This record gives sequence, C-alpha cells and structure tokens, in this order.
Amino acid sequence: MALYELAVFDPSDPVLDPMWRQAFVVAGTMWYGSATTPIELFGPTRYQWDQGYFQQEIYRRVGAVLAENQSLSEAWSKIPEKLAFYDYIGNNPAKGGLFRAGSMDNGDGIAVGWLGHPIFRDKEGCELFVRRMPTFFETFPVVLVDGDGIVRADVPFRRAESKYSVEQVGVTVEFYGGELNGVSYSDPTTVKKYARRAQLGEIFELDRATLKSDGVFRSSPRGDDDDPQ
Repeated sequence: MALYELAVFDPSDPVLDPMWRQAFVVAGTMWYGSATTPIELFGPTRYQWDQGYFQQEIYRRVGAVLAENQSLSEAWSKIPEKLAFYDYIGNNPAKGGLFRAGSMDNGDGIAVGWLGHPIFRDKEGCELFVRRMPTFFETFPVVLVDGDGIVRADVPFRRAESKYSVEQVGVTVEFYGGELNGVSYSDPTTVKKYARRAQLGEIFELDRATLKSDGVFRSSPRGDDDDPQ
C-alpha cells in the first residue's frame, strides 16, 4: 500500500510526484534492462545475473556445438570472451549492495583474460555444478550439486561435517576454453580454490595492481539507486 501511495502522489506536488515517478522508471530500466539501456553501452543488469541469463546462453551455444559432434574443448573454445565476461558477478551493478557505491573497477580490478570454464567431477566421473552466489550475499557456502540438484560435495565449515568434503568425494576440476584449456587439477586445495571462484561465475585473471583495487565489490549507479526493497 505504501508503494502504491508513493506512486500516485498528488500531481499538484511539484517535487515529490515527479521524483518518485522517475525513481520507479529508473529502477525498472536499470535493474531489469530495456531497449534504451543496451548491454554494449551500459553492461549487464542485476537480474540478468540472478536469472542466469548469460549462463543459459553459453550452455545453449555449447550444446549446439556438441550436437555437431565436436569435442567439449572445441565447444567452449568457441565461446566469445565478452560473453563469458558478462557471466561474471563482478559485472553485476548491484553486487556491492546499497552502501558500497563507486567505480566497479576499484573492486575486483581489470579483467586480463578468461581462464576457461571449470568442470568439476567426482571420483565416479559424475559432473558437478557449483551453486552460484546470489547478488546480495557477502559470503556463500561452497556447494557442488549434480544435474538433478542433489548435493554431492561441499567445502565444510567444520571438520565434523566433512561427509561431502572435496577430499572425501574425490572432486577434480578440468578447464575447457580460455587460457587453461585442457588443464586439470586433482589436489583438494586447488580444486577448492577454483570452486570458490566458480561461485562468482566464469573465472577471469584480474589485475588489481593498476587501479589498487581492494577486492571489495562496488555498486554502480545502476545498481544502488532506488532499491525497491
């Protein structure tokens, strides 16, 4: 009811009425995207990350190449770096929340190159998928699920809860496409490192030195203005 009352301010009010109307328009176009905010110019929107928009498009393209009897490595090598970069949480304009606004480059730095798409497998060869971090989470448990969404591995908080730990399950990771194409790792420390990074989408090498980036995600004006929550 409160939002409705704000949206229908008395038109005679010369300040509040146009301000709130503009706020709703800005929130809608910047958070959801519109024809007037093209990705090439403004970058991805918040809800494109939350809905896995680019992840679905990447998987669609990979599936199309695999249908032509090409290898997994060839399929991922045909994914443009720009498309992979869109599928990275650092491009989410709302990732810094409401109170850490500023240049997004000051957070994670400048992207140097795509390392490739990591595919995790357990010791039986079953492919596992890292559950991705939602927009407004500061931390998120590292959980790996199978194609049916069943938890198969994780990075436990306590040793007593290590039934599904990377070590117990025997998780390995192999990269397809990008700079690490064909490289695989089986040591638990490295596997867990890339699992944590896979929470943030596609994995990129980042230059933090040039801009003295501190690793704390920022929200751009597109992400922190007019939060309807």
